[in-house]
Amino acid sequence: MLTSLRGKFIFIFIIITVSTVMISSGYARYKQRSFALDRAKERAMVNLELINSDISSLQQWIQRDLLVLRDLPSLQSLMQATEPTMYFHVLKILEKEFLNLAAHHQVFQQVRLLDSNGMEIVRANTNGTSSWLTPIDKLQDKSDRYYFQQAFALPSGGIYISPMDLNMEQGKLQHPLLPVIRYATPVFDQNGEKQGVLVLNVFGSSFLNLLGRQQDSPLGKEHFYLLNQDGYFLYHRQTEKSFGFILGHDTTVFQTEPQLAGWLGKKRRDISIAVSDETGKQTLFAYARIPLGSLVRPLAPEVDSSFCSEGTSHCWILMTTLDDADLLVGFNEYVQSFMRFTLLLVAICVIVAVLVAWNFSRPIISLAAAASEIQKGDLSARATVYTRDDMGKFGHLFNAMATNLESTIARLKRSESKYRHLFENSQDCIFVTDDCCHIIDLNEAGRELFGVGKGTIPESLSVGCCKQASDKEETELKIQMYETGAVRDTAIVVTRLDGTVRDCILTATAKKDKDGKMLGVEGVLRDVTELRIREKKERALRKRIREEIILAEERERRHLGQVLHEEMAQNLAVVNLRLQEAEQRSCPNHGGEEPLPVCLQGELLDTRNMVKVMIGQIRTMIFDLYPQVLDDRGLVAAMNWYGNNYSGRTGIDVSVYGGEEDLGLSDSQKIYLFRAYKELLHNAWKHGGGAEVVATVKRRNNKVRLTVNDEGEGFDPDAIQDLDNELQGIGLVSIQEWVVSMDGSMTIESAKGTGCRVILDVPVGSSVEM
Repeated sequence: MLTSLRGKFIFIFIIITVSTVMISSGYARYKQRSFALDRAKERAMVNLELINSDISSLQQWIQRDLLVLRDLPSLQSLMQATEPTMYFHVLKILEKEFLNLAAHHQVFQQVRLLDSNGMEIVRANTNGTSSWLTPIDKLQDKSDRYYFQQAFALPSGGIYISPMDLNMEQGKLQHPLLPVIRYATPVFDQNGEKQGVLVLNVFGSSFLNLLGRQQDSPLGKEHFYLLNQDGYFLYHRQTEKSFGFILGHDTTVFQTEPQLAGWLGKKRRDISIAVSDETGKQTLFAYARIPLGSLVRPLAPEVDSSFCSEGTSHCWILMTTLDDADLLVGFNEYVQSFMRFTLLLVAICVIVAVLVAWNFSRPIISLAAAASEIQKGDLSARATVYTRDDMGKFGHLFNAMATNLESTIARLKRSESKYRHLFENSQDCIFVTDDCCHIIDLNEAGRELFGVGKGTIPESLSVGCCKQASDKEETELKIQMYETGAVRDTAIVVTRLDGTVRDCILTATAKKDKDGKMLGVEGVLRDVTELRIREKKERALRKRIREEIILAEERERRHLGQVLHEEMAQNLAVVNLRLQEAEQRSCPNHGGEEPLPVCLQGELLDTRNMVKVMIGQIRTMIFDLYPQVLDDRGLVAAMNWYGNNYSGRTGIDVSVYGGEEDLGLSDSQKIYLFRAYKELLHNAWKHGGGAEVVATVKRRNNKVRLTVNDEGEGFDPDAIQDLDNELQGIGLVSIQEWVVSMDGSMTIESAKGTGCRVILDVPVGSSVEM
């Protein structure tokens, strides 16, 4: 059946329908089971809360009675009585009150007053039907009992609640066994002195009967248990398992259910469903912790808590269990009836699936037959349309697609012919490579570029843009091709078969499969060798023109300096000499009353000084325009000369270190290195604030290095690019542009408070490019 399309459709529809029915049925069963379990959990927690509430109410009632007894006027009078007559009179009154309490409150097995030595003073007893007082000669010494010692140690108002155990008389267990729990509080006189302990022995059955009534309820199937702090049963539906810590059979909940050891009693209440070790069934376990009040840890060894204590309090554990049969009452009957309905539904779904699959597969089979004919080359084949639904529309679309395919193939054949014509007649190289970038197809321009000619394309011919298995390092071109799948207008060098190289511009696209694996590359190579040669010649010409402009500028500077030196400076010197001669001749010719030599000589002297200043300024201007010593003695001598003059003007100590040998620098390089040195000196004086500048000039191999250090305040080198603040840093930016134009580099080492070190590296023989 699965060998035909129709059989597959029938099988798929059956699987889908049956699976849907089974999944929905299983989910419904799961939700019903979850609902039943949630109801069981809710019922278990409600039952525990009800019992817990009853126990808590009974405890509070007992504690209130204990405090009422403690505050009885007769008891306080007994504490204060000093005369025997008065003491026995009050004692009789107290005995009646104790006996009355025991008779009317059926929960108290004994009401006792013990003195400070643990000796019973009064003890009223009841067995549930009658009450009596213990004769004086039958009263016992309870000083060795843990509940007396613990209660006597409490402060005023403190109540000690003992663990539940079996009552003992004269050191022996009372028979029949009588569970009791003792409530005790210390008694103080009016002076605040501790005089004894008031003890209420409460029937344990008052608490245990609460569980018994719930256990015997006909509405529930739960089992209830009351555990002490060590996991011993205080209440068990099998009474022989209770009070094992006294009776010596050591029956605990952890013996029957060891998996509860790490879970029981860790929280205030909790609920869990697990397999019971005792019954082997899935069982619901729920518990609630019942705190019994504050105490100092009891001395009785059987009360050493292992899992229930919190600080100085102890508690009981109220637990209920419900096995699987009772958890899911009525659920199995529901499942059986539901399964019959499910099987009927599955049968109906199978029949419907067969009919739907047959009807659904008919147009698909027709489409498959038509597609098979088209695949064989018969583009005129068409599918039969049976219906007007979506499958009918699909059949019409398929037929329309077949018609379009027929016309498209015809257009593609025409387009392929045009593409082949374009491919063969393109003036640029068009190539196609395999997955290793070996060229597998070239047009005529490509054959000419690579020097292939009309022969077969060699297998070693490659454009070098794909990742090879033997490559250890990938070029940037390879990385770009693999990351982006294309390169555009990328300059590469193509090696022809005859060994010559050509400069080309590559634009290519990677062909990849659906998994991203490269199948090959298609691209265009444009030969730009002649263009590069022309551009190189143009750059050289522009470079030469810039250098000639720089040299012409320096020649003009030199000419201006010579004019200032030979004309203006000389003329001012002659003026100064004549002023000096006039000053010397002014005194002999004077014959008036005013001391002319004083006033005239002063004017002439001031004029001569102004002329000297002008001569100095013109000489400085001459040197700034063009330092003649730079031509005569070289860069280091010019730096020394300028540094000495700069020290005289600014007070900064300038030191220049470097040899006097020829550094191999061109005229333009010497000029701009000298200008950079002047600019750095000016920055050190204006911004650095240092007292010393050290400059060094050295030649290493084919480079000349100029280093300028100052001990100023320093700055952040990254800030020199920020020209927003009144063009601060424009000098350093200009120096950097000069050095870059000479194919060199500038390095700045500086930080706040550490001074500044500027390093300029210039290749020897390089010309300036502005």
